[in-house]
Amino acid sequence: MQEVKDILSSVHHSLSEEINNADGREIFVQARLNKEQTLFREVKVLARGNYSMAPAVINNLSSGEMVIHNHPSGDLTPSAADIRLASRLGQNGIGFAIINNSVTDIYIVVEAGEVKSRNSLSAEEITSYLKKNGPLEEVLPNFSERDEQIIVTERVIKSFNMKNNSFIEAGTGTGKSFAYLIPALWWSFKNDEKVIVSTNTINLQEQLINKDLVLLAKILPFEFRAVLVKGRSNYLCLRKFENFKKRFLSGKTAIDGEAEQIDNLLDWVDDTASGEKSEINFSINHSLWEKICAESDLCLKMACPYFKKCYFMQARKEIYQANLLVVNHHLLMSDVRLKKDTGLTDRGILPEYHHQIIDEAHNFEEIATQHLGYDFWQSLLEKWLERLHGKKHSLVSKIREDITIIDNPGEDVLKLVDHKLIPVLQKLNDLYPQYFSDLLSFFANNKENKLSVDDQLKASSEWESFNLTADKLQGFLNNATFFMQQIYDFLYEDTELTNDEYAMELESAIKRGQDLNKRIEFNILTDKPDYVYWLEKNYQKKSYQVMQKSAPLKVGDLLPDLIWSKMENTVLTSATLAVDAKFDFIKRDTGLVNADELIVNSPFDYSQQAELIIPAQISEPGSNQFLRDVIKYLEKILMIVSGNVMVLFTSYQMLNEVYEALDKKLAKSVGSTILAQGKFTRRYIMEKFKERSKQIIFGTASFWEGVDIPGDDLKYVIMIKLPFPVPGEPLAKARENLLKSQGLNPFYNYSLPKSVIRFKQGFGRLIRSKNDHGVIILFDKRVLSKSYGKQFLNSLPAGCPVRKMPLNIMEKHIGKMEEV
Repeated sequence: MQEVKDILSSVHHSLSEEINNADGREIFVQARLNKEQTLFREVKVLARGNYSMAPAVINNLSSGEMVIHNHPSGDLTPSAADIRLASRLGQNGIGFAIINNSVTDIYIVVEAGEVKSRNSLSAEEITSYLKKNGPLEEVLPNFSERDEQIIVTERVIKSFNMKNNSFIEAGTGTGKSFAYLIPALWWSFKNDEKVIVSTNTINLQEQLINKDLVLLAKILPFEFRAVLVKGRSNYLCLRKFENFKKRFLSGKTAIDGEAEQIDNLLDWVDDTASGEKSEINFSINHSLWEKICAESDLCLKMACPYFKKCYFMQARKEIYQANLLVVNHHLLMSDVRLKKDTGLTDRGILPEYHHQIIDEAHNFEEIATQHLGYDFWQSLLEKWLERLHGKKHSLVSKIREDITIIDNPGEDVLKLVDHKLIPVLQKLNDLYPQYFSDLLSFFANNKENKLSVDDQLKASSEWESFNLTADKLQGFLNNATFFMQQIYDFLYEDTELTNDEYAMELESAIKRGQDLNKRIEFNILTDKPDYVYWLEKNYQKKSYQVMQKSAPLKVGDLLPDLIWSKMENTVLTSATLAVDAKFDFIKRDTGLVNADELIVNSPFDYSQQAELIIPAQISEPGSNQFLRDVIKYLEKILMIVSGNVMVLFTSYQMLNEVYEALDKKLAKSVGSTILAQGKFTRRYIMEKFKERSKQIIFGTASFWEGVDIPGDDLKYVIMIKLPFPVPGEPLAKARENLLKSQGLNPFYNYSLPKSVIRFKQGFGRLIRSKNDHGVIILFDKRVLSKSYGKQFLNSLPAGCPVRKMPLNIMEKHIGKMEEV
């Protein structure tokens, strides 16, 4: 490196200004060097701290760059933390230097490595795979060149080459999975960098792993590794299993009617190659699997006697060696949340990555919202208590076993267990039912299943009384974790038992107890203005259960720092992202403002393949007559077609009412079976619908999307109402109030865009291939009578006919279709 004045000359002013803006406190700065690495050419602040420390944010750095860190004291001697950080950075070719606040002196701890060159993608080369006479045509049945697919591919290539973000709405049938998989794999091959592909549904994950990537492996001129990433709890832990097996075979483990399942498990473990729960082809209780599955806070890592055979570690190795990782949105956000909570990028579920493609992106904001809350519910506390002191072979019993094998343990630790820990755990067991009973009492005069924890509720005497119970519960939890920490320090700290199973379990129980207390406190204080708090009642295990829920008011304010800023490029794609041909809503929802936009229509001919019919004389939703009309119109239609129909509802209540009115009638008159969501599992419904005739699906929520039934199995989709969000739900209400405070109309800026996207998803269930034909029937005539109806009609695929028909004409029209 050159003289100090030369190195800093071009950025002296910028660095001084940033340090002054931080009032002389510590900052971390990303610096880019010129090609000769003799001059800093630009700087960017990564983090700010106090006068003695700052958070080290180092995720999105590349070889050849440098981190500059100031010491306000003027002493440029690197601290131990500086040395550790410099070591981590140096392993990736990133330099580290310390400067004084006046930017007149610099100490370079680690020199920057060589600037890593990037190999750009060739649009001509990659799109050739998707053209007539190209490699894909050789392996893909019914291949056809699609201009729309090539356009999407070119935009994905641009995103990688230019390091920019893109929103891409690609209509059904575009073939967008190949449009992003081929560029992603080429990028990974040419630049040795991982790419993440995240989806919302299992169906798409299975398509990518078992179909699309298998085909691409046959035609790409290089080998690649693609891995479906699953959470740790999906894998068998051999250590836990062997310990469980010993207790079972010795007769010490209570089996609770699970003997047959355990026998099946013993056989399965002998045969399994992956240890994945998905391999199991017999019924297994969730509680049993929890006893033997892998858990991060109970992992001995290299100290485990089964480390070399560990199924999860084998899968982890594959993940680190992979070019492309397929995940779901939940796992992606779990990784984000874990890295956020620990502050460490190497402690997540996923390895470090800087390129991601988010498919089915219209769901991403909702799932991110779920993962950024701090929920608390009864079974969370119950399982913790049960593991500690609920059964004969609980953790407390195991700890007592360890006490007996220690030389001269003394009476103090036994007293701590018997006279301190056990009594406080019993107090927790006695008190927590009252805690959740108090929560349930808030619903006594409220028919809704969700209740906002607002100023009115918190001012009530009931809330004040509940707070007293909560204070006691927190006090007992604090005492329990305190006593457990004392026991741990006495038995396991600085001893050879640190990696003992019981030591690990106790350490885990302490951390989980502390987390439970944080969750309670967060939901009792409700003092974060950027969060929404509510109570949610559900019917489970033959009784009502209450969950304390919380979620960020504007998740779009959090995601840029949590995800987008750490990526070199992100592609968000779906068949349904835009509203009225604009991406404003999804941009606000996700906080990803700086991104290219592309809308590509479906290649299907909707003028010939589909039509939307709206009954002319049906009453409007909200009227007393609407439900009776729905039953009447549905009965007339279903008596004609008798099957190959999916009816989409917006509430379980109406679904159940219509089911009760029509199920027996249809079975008796035309032999039809209604497969109603809630009556049967989703998997059962899909299997029976595809394998039998005269099957009718009644679905809500999840059936509006992710259902792929090509061909004549599905010829009619009937939407009962426009899918507006449920009015009055706490999170929606809070977001609507926020929009009002900003002078925006909450209906046009929140409810309507959400409904249009869901409507487009429901419509997309019908036509899944160029050979499909069918009819969409919408029982909600507001699409014609209200001014906002145009946004729904504008969202229809180009060329789709819209017809308004009286019931008798519609019956004849459908009858003629059935005759064809």
